[in-house]
Amino acid sequence: MIRNFILLFLCTFSFIFCSCVLYGQDAKNTFHSIPDSSINSKNDPHHYLKPTALIAPATFLLYGGLKPFINGIPKLDNEIYNNIYQNYPTFHTSAADYLMWTPSASVYLLDAFKVKTTHNFREHLILDAGSILITGGLGYGMRIISRNIKAYNSPNTKFPSGHTANAFRGAEILHQELKGTNKLLSYSGYLIAAGVGALRIYDKDHLLSEVIAGAGLGIISTKLTYWIFDKVKFKKRQREAAIYKLENSAFQ
Repeated sequence: MIRNFILLFLCTFSFIFCSCVLYGQDAKNTFHSIPDSSINSKNDPHHYLKPTALIAPATFLLYGGLKPFINGIPKLDNEIYNNIYQNYPTFHTSAADYLMWTPSASVYLLDAFKVKTTHNFREHLILDAGSILITGGLGYGMRIISRNIKAYNSPNTKFPSGHTANAFRGAEILHQELKGTNKLLSYSGYLIAAGVGALRIYDKDHLLSEVIAGAGLGIISTKLTYWIFDKVKFKKRQREAAIYKLENSAFQ
């Protein structure tokens, strides 16, 4: 069990560590890159993975990752599960199956009403699909590893919560797209995502630690998607700016 846990821990948090390293490297590369007034600093992709941006999702993942070692985590899981089972034994709803798509779908609604967002419709499609692949891939890996660890072997649930991860994935997309124009509205997706997590617990489909870890997975996967996408876009703009300067200097 210890070996499997170590593998799960390393796979999850080596990504966070590498993100911090990549942030430092990107910051250094950006500093030494060719300056151009047409390249807005807020489009610099390295800010997605800066340490302060990873505090919340890393904490959520850490909470779920420490379950085999901190007795209070599974104890709280069981207390909440038993309490809900006793008080709401027949409660069941499929609302979470639809609500988890609401935050990401809201971005396309903004496109339809021509609301200003950080990226355009075509880019939203790429970011949405990319974040789904990354969230699904990391989540699948976490499930394969965790199923061999006794602390995560709950009879009726799986670690982490896929519905919650997907909901927070979309919530992070909505936040990234609106934080520059409507900061208050940009957080609305998190409320829906939190509701999805609560429904998964009340449906007795997931434990609290599984929902919290799912939230961290969704957020950090979207940040990685944005980092990859905007890094490519940012580098392309830098090359175009450099070529433009060289062409202009040749005619002077």
